[in-house]
Amino acid sequence: MCYEILRQPSSFNFGVSINLAIYLYPNDKTMKVYHQNNKVPDTSRLVVGLDGSRTIWPESEDESYYFIVSLRRLQENDDMKDINRLCWLRWSPSLDPGRGNLILLHHDPESNILQRIGVEEQPRYSLHPRIQQFPNEPSSSYTTEAKDNHDRCKVTHRLSFPDTWIKLLQPGHTYDLRWTGEGISHWDWGMQPDMGHEPKWPPVLVPVPLTFTVEKGERPPIPRPATPPPIQASERVPGAPVLSLELSCSPTITLTGRLEVHIRVIYHSLSDSNNTTTIGDENSRPIAFHNHVFNPLNREFRIYRRRCTDQSSPETEEEWEAFYEDIVCHFGIWDNPEKLINVSENPNGRFPTLFPGESWSNSWTMMAEWDLPEDLKPGERLRYQLRGNTLNWWDWGTAEAHTQTIVTLPGSGLEPISHPRDNGGRPNVVVPASNVVECTVIDHE
Repeated sequence: MCYEILRQPSSFNFGVSINLAIYLYPNDKTMKVYHQNNKVPDTSRLVVGLDGSRTIWPESEDESYYFIVSLRRLQENDDMKDINRLCWLRWSPSLDPGRGNLILLHHDPESNILQRIGVEEQPRYSLHPRIQQFPNEPSSSYTTEAKDNHDRCKVTHRLSFPDTWIKLLQPGHTYDLRWTGEGISHWDWGMQPDMGHEPKWPPVLVPVPLTFTVEKGERPPIPRPATPPPIQASERVPGAPVLSLELSCSPTITLTGRLEVHIRVIYHSLSDSNNTTTIGDENSRPIAFHNHVFNPLNREFRIYRRRCTDQSSPETEEEWEAFYEDIVCHFGIWDNPEKLINVSENPNGRFPTLFPGESWSNSWTMMAEWDLPEDLKPGERLRYQLRGNTLNWWDWGTAEAHTQTIVTLPGSGLEPISHPRDNGGRPNVVVPASNVVECTVIDHE
């Protein structure tokens, strides 16, 4: 099957997301496709879109071949009346080389023709369309912030290329992924029915292309972000408690060993308008604070590795760059509901109390194979430092005295306090950069 190209080939160097509006007619036996600026009475306007990578690098080890199919409900007027009207539909796209709803087209560079490829005689999978309900309400386990940010007018599905399609992709060539339709056969206003529902019309054919180009070789490395400068003591806020952090660690680590890290958070006194500590009765006041910013998973704790143009020359000036893990694994249940915590109960020691001159300590272990650069070599030097941070929550008095203070903690337990957001109007406690500790990589102990 061939398709004549109606656009210039040069426009296919980058991928696009094409949207078409679909109108559902409750009293009609047909289904039509309209432009988004058309309005039809008593219909629900839906937009189908395909989105994915604009360029594929087949020789990259971690290259993935997936894309997103989305169905969005559009607002009909300014009073939100229609957008909140209940509507359900049966829709669940699938990518099956043996079916015609999603097809792969090859741009012939010489004939200017689109040729369908990757067709299989028999379907691989059986179809099981899901019931989608609009508005699409978030799960009850979502945090308050996640619920506020949830898009109730959109449902998405992530699909992957079949292996047979991947083998057909040629470097330097351009392809179209096209959805031909066959997506929505049942729908109606209101809640989904308990019993079966007769289709109002046959499936609709909707061409929604996504264009991508296959390049030869591996994907170019993503530039590392610039290392931000450490936070200085001069950035402390006048009238706020003065805290500092001291670091210590093991002097050496093996390629498969562990690095022991110890921190000590010291409460000095208050900061004045000149960012110096003050004295007086007020400085005897204790503080309670949330220790989230001193968690080892907080990425303000930075690992730096030595870089220089010629490491064999001792005269070469040392350069250090921050190491960022490509994947960070946090052990938390992210779908758990938010927790209301009474500060006076101090669960798991999350809210330490300090008087001026006192300190709070913590320690953890970093695994060379998990937490440090994977290409480390014996003799290489690493540095570790807290770049600086701001307390997420703090207040005057001991934690035990805050019997009426309730804060909201996200369900994962690994995120900062979500309420109160402004810390009750109290000044921010800025913790400047810590001292720098250094360790050397060795072969064995």
